[in-house]
Amino acid sequence: MSTDTATTVPQRGVDRMLVRLEHLDKLLNLAGEVIITSSTLHELQRDMTDAVTHRKPMTEGDLQVIKSADEASARISQDLHDLVMAIRMVEIGETFKLFRRPVRDLARNLKKEIDLKFEGEKVLIDKALAEKLVEPLLHLLRNAADHGLETPIERIHNNKNEKGIILVKAVEHEAETEIIVSDDGRGIDADKIYPKAEQLGLITPGSRPPLLNVLCMSGFSMKEKATDTSGRGVGLDLVNTMVNEFDGTITLENDPGQGATFHLKIPKLKAVNIIDALIVRCTNTLYALSIDKVVSLQGVKADSIQASMDRERFIQYLGRPITLFDLSELLGGGASEQENPEVVPVVIIEGKHSKIACVVTEFLAPSKLVNVPLATDMFGKEAAGIAGTCIISGGRVGMTVDIDTVVALAAGDPLKQEEGHEDAAAFSEGVQALPANDKPFDSSVPDSAAVGHTQDELIEKSKLSAQRDRIANRIEESSQKDLTDTDISDLLTELSRGLMELQDELLTLENEKDPELMKGAFRRLHAAKGNFTMLGVSTSAGLAHQLETLLDYVRKDRLEISQELMDILLDGVAELNNATKMLPKQQPVDNAALLERIKTVLDAQQKAKPITDPDAVLGTTFTLVPTVELQLLGALKQGSQAYETFIRFKPGRQADFLVAYLTLRKLCYHGTVLATLPAISDIENGFCGTAMKVLWASLLKPDELKSAIDRWAGLFNIEEHHSVPTTVFRYDANAEI
Repeated sequence: MSTDTATTVPQRGVDRMLVRLEHLDKLLNLAGEVIITSSTLHELQRDMTDAVTHRKPMTEGDLQVIKSADEASARISQDLHDLVMAIRMVEIGETFKLFRRPVRDLARNLKKEIDLKFEGEKVLIDKALAEKLVEPLLHLLRNAADHGLETPIERIHNNKNEKGIILVKAVEHEAETEIIVSDDGRGIDADKIYPKAEQLGLITPGSRPPLLNVLCMSGFSMKEKATDTSGRGVGLDLVNTMVNEFDGTITLENDPGQGATFHLKIPKLKAVNIIDALIVRCTNTLYALSIDKVVSLQGVKADSIQASMDRERFIQYLGRPITLFDLSELLGGGASEQENPEVVPVVIIEGKHSKIACVVTEFLAPSKLVNVPLATDMFGKEAAGIAGTCIISGGRVGMTVDIDTVVALAAGDPLKQEEGHEDAAAFSEGVQALPANDKPFDSSVPDSAAVGHTQDELIEKSKLSAQRDRIANRIEESSQKDLTDTDISDLLTELSRGLMELQDELLTLENEKDPELMKGAFRRLHAAKGNFTMLGVSTSAGLAHQLETLLDYVRKDRLEISQELMDILLDGVAELNNATKMLPKQQPVDNAALLERIKTVLDAQQKAKPITDPDAVLGTTFTLVPTVELQLLGALKQGSQAYETFIRFKPGRQADFLVAYLTLRKLCYHGTVLATLPAISDIENGFCGTAMKVLWASLLKPDELKSAIDRWAGLFNIEEHHSVPTTVFRYDANAEI
């Protein structure tokens, strides 16, 4: 049961992020402590030089200073590490927001009513992990929408609310973060899953491996034909791969007829390339093994090592046999030399799915190390089993071992290493491997062999530099000569963040017309237009301007927030976001289809019929342009009162538009007319009903105004009239205009 669709969520790399001011303050304080400790160590180095050179004796005070400096250094190192980890943490709610638009689109495409809910949005999670969670969680949401939730008529038939619920919840535990994705749909029918898996050749007939294992098999799907939403058989396989990548677990709670719940538990990241490691030596090479993967250290008597035809060598551990390998040989080197042939140093390590025992030459002390990631060796080849390099005490260079990969290599199962599948024992009974050439192709999954090579990175950086030069030249041509590469990068980051917030505000506005949200969305569009203009990207700036016009019409009640209009606004924001991802590599081009949709709405707005119905005239609010507001302020400054006056005419004696026009001229004798409904241009063109509303300013008091209109009501065929002072504008008579 897997999904694949063209619906994507915009993502950006983790090359930059917002930092809290309190974290910067702590960092500054720690920097001060580092300077103080460095000064202390410098004084100690001078005293020790004197002690060695001039045989000056060390005092008890000197030893105490050394101890204090050591303690301070250890504390500052730990505080710096904790602070860096805290800086990397972001609220997972920012990730959850990315799912609102895709789920909305899925609901429309699938003709289902879906209520997407979030809980635990304040839970903090590492920025890198938050970004890696996007695609797997999106697959789970697609599954829930497509396979889990029933159609509205099915739900009513099953005594459920016609709107299905999908809940995405984050729960913080002491050592792990749990992400829960649940729905109240039909659940998973195991009686249909197993026959389908047999039909696809994924399990042997009659076998019943764990349901989740079958769902996570590459190539499994309940759909006979792939659609835009699902059917390619890669979705849950990718979820499982991602969870394994972070040493996490995925479990399933299935309640047929009531829904399904997936639990993703991912350990919290403990360090930023900092590891607590056991140092071992194999002949002349030092290796660092992450302590949390080390099970036991043993001195094994050589004569207790057993051998068999199928297992080669093995030792007994807690009463059970465990396969024995040479760590150096697993990593591509020669056999580890033994200083004492009678007792062999053996370290037992545990990967994702099993344990192995490894022969080494010598155990050294545990140590806290900084790992420098290493993707390739000096010849550009992948260094299998080596996670990176590290500096060990004394200035010696060591290799950091990727224990999960080493265990997978020892088991002779490269598939587990590359794809993160469950161990064969976990799939247990009846699971068959797909032939390599039968694996479904998914263009959305990058080829792992093409990622991370130094030469490719250099080529890409070279291309990026050249493209930045080109865009910089274009910017200079448009008189934006002061932008640097850093400026461009900052603008793009600001654009990306603002557009994501804009999308979230629009999705909220679709269900709840909040004036404050409307103002915020309008401001973000205006800012996006300005940023694209700064970058010299006229196509995107023009699109932002047109979207701004649409939103302005909504703000002024000239357009209703229909589903069609919201589709246009959201598609426009997505187009702008795609433009930020293209820049500075290439200039975006106009989306002709989207521009035509916008033009259709704007043309219809221009051709809209004027308001002529008396009730509509009475209920419509005036929206003033800035120049009219200034006119009103000027009149108020001179002591006038702003009025809204509603006038209804008796039909039949004269043309309505003529009566309205003559009435307006009469009002002009008593004040300044600022705006009318219908508009003055519509009245002049004959588009007028039997009612008119006027916003104007006059020196007349309310009772004087009523008396004046009463006097000439019969002459101008006025049936009724009402005038009220406007409360829309607040004005301080002592303030400067």
